[in-house]
Amino acid sequence: MAREIFSRNWDRMSFDEQREYRDRKLSWFVRSNLYPYSPFYRKMFDDAKVEPEDIRHVEDLRKLPFTYKADIAPTADDAYLYEKFILKPDEKSIEQLMPKVGFARMRLDRLLKGQDYVTRELWSEYAPIHVQFTTGRTGLPTPILYARSDVERMAEAGRRIIELAGFGDQLDYKEAVILNAMPFAPHLGFWMVADGLERAGVLSLHAGGGRVLGTQRIIGAAQSMKATGVVGMPGYVYHTLRTASAQGADFSSLRLLILAGERVPKGMKESLSELLEKMGANDFYIVSTMGFTEGRKGYSECVPGADTGYHLYPDMDYIELIDPETEEPVDEGEDGELVYTCLDGRGTCVVRFRSGDFVKGGIVYEPCPSCGRSVPRLGADIRRTGEVKGFSLTKLKGTLVDQGAFFSVLAAEKGIKEWQVEIGKAGGDPFEMDVLDVYATVAEGADEEEMRAKIDESLLLATEVKPNNIVFLPLEELVERLRVKGGMKELHVVDTRPEL
Repeated sequence: MAREIFSRNWDRMSFDEQREYRDRKLSWFVRSNLYPYSPFYRKMFDDAKVEPEDIRHVEDLRKLPFTYKADIAPTADDAYLYEKFILKPDEKSIEQLMPKVGFARMRLDRLLKGQDYVTRELWSEYAPIHVQFTTGRTGLPTPILYARSDVERMAEAGRRIIELAGFGDQLDYKEAVILNAMPFAPHLGFWMVADGLERAGVLSLHAGGGRVLGTQRIIGAAQSMKATGVVGMPGYVYHTLRTASAQGADFSSLRLLILAGERVPKGMKESLSELLEKMGANDFYIVSTMGFTEGRKGYSECVPGADTGYHLYPDMDYIELIDPETEEPVDEGEDGELVYTCLDGRGTCVVRFRSGDFVKGGIVYEPCPSCGRSVPRLGADIRRTGEVKGFSLTKLKGTLVDQGAFFSVLAAEKGIKEWQVEIGKAGGDPFEMDVLDVYATVAEGADEEEMRAKIDESLLLATEVKPNNIVFLPLEELVERLRVKGGMKELHVVDTRPEL
């Protein structure tokens, strides 16, 4: 059991069977891989005076301190901090820390098949073959690496989302045409959708979002291919459907929207439903998902019901909720901050990782009243706390951005005397795409067009988000903007997006 990548019985085990499976999986992983080959966690165990054999149940993880985004994110002083989380067996760690049974098997393979065979096997199991990025500090992104088995887990998680969205039950695999409108980038959202659709065997077009194929061509493709489903970020999907509706497009073939990257309030689902009905669609489903790059997978709601929460994978992960103030576990169904532990993995692995996501409604352990699956479910109302030990985080155009990056880029630019960043919604519509506007006063002698290009390029590099507008103002006018609503405090980052 411990060696399998995931269970094909993931949604049919009883909760007692899940607990037994989860505990055995975690215990094996800690002894066989995490402690021997993770420099960060080996030091953590040793500092806490915890032996790998002490972790026999998930509750035993509480003997260890939490892991934070600040622990893994590169800094100016240590740009390779993230490497400490990558499992890296070497000659010394194998000889000293590999479990005896595994070491004996490797020696036998070396004797019978040669050193080249052993080297190839280790490389095949542990070598990273895929990389994604999540937000780092002041413009330094954090690489998250995947070995071959990790990519399989990610693809399987994507396939499960397709299954949870009704395929094989309400929707037919054979007739499906899915348009993937997630932005093409080294991010979890795009790659899990792409690999998940391939694993599910569903015909799909990976449009790369508005910047690659463009909204107009995506609308045309959805009509000409008679797309049965669209996957994308909520704001962009809403923008695309609103544009298509205004043009009188025929989207009667659409049966499914899968929304990822941002929280989806009830009002947005209602607005999306109205747009789909206006374009001839009926008997459709709207499903929202959640995920985070450090977990290397995402989770989904199910159909046919609504508001039953995000279905977790008891064979891949352990998720607990804590009170962010006391740091103690909360009871079933109680609100709390999400803490993530991988039960097995290679590449970048994290244990007791505080995500900064606050879950309203907690975790429940009972069969889903909608689909009947016996898996733990997270409450559907998940919000980012914003402050995550060393970071001030916000979701912007589907990308998790550290607001400190605005300061590191704009405050450090000699050609700018003063600045302000304003985050809002296109046209003031609360469901539309995010808009990032930059207001600045250039220093004497600086060329505005050169500064515009420099700001544009620097912010895109630091945050992976391109400003919509860069406006230059006289210093007096900008100083007035900084004192929002006549307050005494100057606000360099203003978020005017409504709370939904």
